[in-house]
Parts: sequence; structure tokens; C-alpha cells
Amino acid sequence: MQIYIEKFLVLFNRLKSELNYSLKNLKWLPSTKPEIAELCYQLDETHRQLSRFLANQPTKFSVVPPIFQKRWDEYITNYQTKVDEIARPKREEYEKELVELLQQAAEDAEAKGQSQEEFWQKITDGLPNAIGMTFNPVEDNAALLVNEIFDAIHDIVDSDLLPDTFTDKQIGALNYFEKVIGINFHDINRRWGKAPNLFMSEKIKKKTDKLVEMYNEAVKSYIFGLNVSATALCRALLEYILINYYGMPKDDLVKVVSLAENRFKKLKSLNLHKLRKDGNDVMHEYETKTKIEDAAVVSYLLTIRALVDLIPEN
Repeated sequence: MQIYIEKFLVLFNRLKSELNYSLKNLKWLPSTKPEIAELCYQLDETHRQLSRFLANQPTKFSVVPPIFQKRWDEYITNYQTKVDEIARPKREEYEKELVELLQQAAEDAEAKGQSQEEFWQKITDGLPNAIGMTFNPVEDNAALLVNEIFDAIHDIVDSDLLPDTFTDKQIGALNYFEKVIGINFHDINRRWGKAPNLFMSEKIKKKTDKLVEMYNEAVKSYIFGLNVSATALCRALLEYILINYYGMPKDDLVKVVSLAENRFKKLKSLNLHKLRKDGNDVMHEYETKTKIEDAAVVSYLLTIRALVDLIPEN
């Protein structure tokens, strides 16, 4: 993944330089400089590959160059849609060329006595054959695909096609997970997609095991709808990060946050006292606490991400 991170930063910086650091130039410059369209294609492909790597990680944490978080957010917010529009014709052109190249190779092989079936079998044999590799969590709806599997199993059992493989017990087990335990694949998939990735500068040399463990526990609590637990963990993370990464003395969290904001002025914009207060509320006033919405938890996770991004390197 590190290769794609570095490639993304290089290509994005090149594009901004070619545009003279003015996004509005992207509207007309590709028509006068064809190499800009090729650059957009390379950047778009790299972003897609990197997004897929990040989405396939079992944790929401990565060690990255110091500037990565800022450039990644900048690209997604301001450039991604426009770059994709310019890259799309190139992508379609290259896909068409690949299909034509393979078709020509198949015809050449046939002229030499090799059958079409033998040619395509040889091609597929050279490809990775891990089951499920075509799934892309960035572009595919995982919950919808899983539901299609469940629907197929229901149909198989209902039609009595494979009674020794899928029986009424298997259907009962699926219903148990969904209707009794309350597993909702659509909600889990949606929340996982909204949970922010935590990026930490590679220049931060302190151990991150505990931080990563706490952050991912907060994310997992959130994706399963345990928003009270997620909020409490974000509050605990706030205290842990300020003491262990910002060098604040152990004290009442009100004093810890205030001291950190006085010493590191950029922290004032993060509204850390709100996260502290909301975290205290869910721990001390659980019975009277109103429901915590998903958006509030995502906001707390984004606050933690920003706090990590601002950790001093020394």
C-alpha cells in the first residue's frame, strides 16, 4: 500500500503544478494539453487502487507521510469528481484496446492451431484465482450481495434442491442472527463506510498499539449501533492522546483539555470540551441520556482523527 500512497502524492502534486495550483484550469487545460488527461487517468486509477486497499483493511488505521491526510482530504473534496470525468474517456479507451488486443491474440492463436477454449483457458490460468477477488468494497454494495446469497439459500431450501447441504436449520440460524441477535448487514456496511480512517504521520515514533486498539474498538462499537459505548471510548481516547502524545500531565480532563488548548492553539478549533462533556454524560447519566445519533458519533471520530493529525512530531 505504501507504494500507492507515495504514487498518489506524486501524481496529485504534479497535477496541481500543471494546473498552476488553480482548480478552475482543469476545465479547459486537458483539451489543449493531452498529457493532462493522461495524468488525470493515472491519478484516478491510483486513487481507486488506494481506496480499495484502505477499504479492505480490517482496521481503520494507517501510518502515512505527514502531508497525506491533508492531500487526501483535499483531493476527495475538490478534485475527485472532476478528475474522474476527465479520466473516464481514457479508461474506456484503454479497456477497449485491451479487449481488442485479446481478441486479436485469440485469432492469432487459432490460426496457429490452438482452439478458442484453449487460448482463454490459458489466459484465465495465469490470473489470480482467489474466490471473491472481484469484489470491491468501494464500488460494490456488500450488504446487498450478502442478502442475495441469503435469498438464494432460501430458494434452494424452499425448492428442496439441496436438502443435504442447506436445510431448515441453516435458514433458522440466519433468522437467528438477523431477527434475534439483531445483525443488520445494511446498517453495518453503511456505518463502516462512514467511519473515518485514522492516519498517523510516520514521523511519530511513539508506540501506537493502544491508540489503534481503542480507536478501532470505538469504530466497531459504532458500526454495530452501540453509540453510547462509541462515545465513551472517544472520550477515553481524547484523554489518552492528550496525555500520551501531547505530553499533558494526568489531571481532571477539564484541566487537561484547557492546558492542551493553551499550549497548542490549533486544538481550540476542534471543540474538545464538547467531546469531553458528551463522553462524561453517557458515563454518568446513562439512564437520562437521550439517544446518540450516528452523525454525532462520526463527528466524535472525526475529532479524534483531527487530534491525531495535529500530534506534534517532536
